[in-house]
Amino acid sequence: MRLLFVLLATLALAQCAHKDDDRFQVGGSPRALVIIGVAEAYNNTDADYALLWRRVGQDGRFEDIDGRTAIEAETNARGTVRVRGIPGEFKIAEVDPGVYALDSAFAVIHGNVNYIANGVLAGPSRPSFEVRAGEAVYLGIWQMDLDEVTAVARPWRLDPADAQAVMRAANAVNGEMRVRETSVREVPCAPRRRNNVTQRQVC
Repeated sequence: MRLLFVLLATLALAQCAHKDDDRFQVGGSPRALVIIGVAEAYNNTDADYALLWRRVGQDGRFEDIDGRTAIEAETNARGTVRVRGIPGEFKIAEVDPGVYALDSAFAVIHGNVNYIANGVLAGPSRPSFEVRAGEAVYLGIWQMDLDEVTAVARPWRLDPADAQAVMRAANAVNGEMRVRETSVREVPCAPRRRNNVTQRQVC
């Protein structure tokens, strides 16, 4: 019986260690981790919203969209983190380090015919942030809304207590997460369709 207990305890410890290894290691990863919250405005909750951030290259322009250099935070999406008592949901994205800027917002109102609301920041001024290799940052909660026929996003709440609650709920970070406020950066934009299938526009 004692041998069985020892074996079970060893297995449990091994599983815990494996889970720790799966978490983002602050200071030990060549990549970066970004956590951002999105919450619908109280008077516009019928739409599904998306918020797109993209890395800015050395030439000062947006790089191509891919899973390593873009962050898309969505409402009513699978894989997001929700925390009781905190509005909205949180996207956790592991990306290449660098400077990121807000490309656009997007909304779909579902009905007999879906209504599409684009929100490209033609700019060039737009919110941005920098994240370094091995760093984990929290950008706060951004409010998603409709301004007549345009999808918009605004920084709404940047609370360190929210960051700590999300870290506990997600258990995705091993180390300290920094709360990061965005700053304004100039990035040129020529709006275009994201692809031939969707009506969404991006820079």
